[in-house]
Amino acid sequence: MVFHGSESACGTNSKGDAIVTIEITKKDGIQIEIVSKVLKKYGESIKESVLEILHAFKIENANVLVEDFGALDFVIRARTETAVRRNLALKEA
Repeated sequence: MVFHGSESACGTNSKGDAIVTIEITKKDGIQIEIVSKVLKKYGESIKESVLEILHAFKIENANVLVEDFGALDFVIRARTETAVRRNLALKEA
C-alpha cells in the first residue's frame, strides 16, 4: 500500500497486537490491506471491524494497512480508532 506522507499509525509489532496505519483521502473509497498469518481465517472479520470504525467516523475515503500479530478484535478496533483520531487531528492542524 502506498501512503502519501499524511498517514497516522497506532500499535506495536508485539505478539497479540497490531499496527494500524491510516491515511484519510479525498477519493478512491476505502482501500484496506491486511497482513496476517491468519488472513484466510480472520481476514474478513478484521476487515469488517475496520470498516465499522471508519463508518462510525463517517469516513468514506481512506487507505488502511493492518499488520496483525495475533491481535484480538477489540485490539484491532482500538488501534483503528486511535489511528483515525490521530489522522483527523493532523488534518485539523
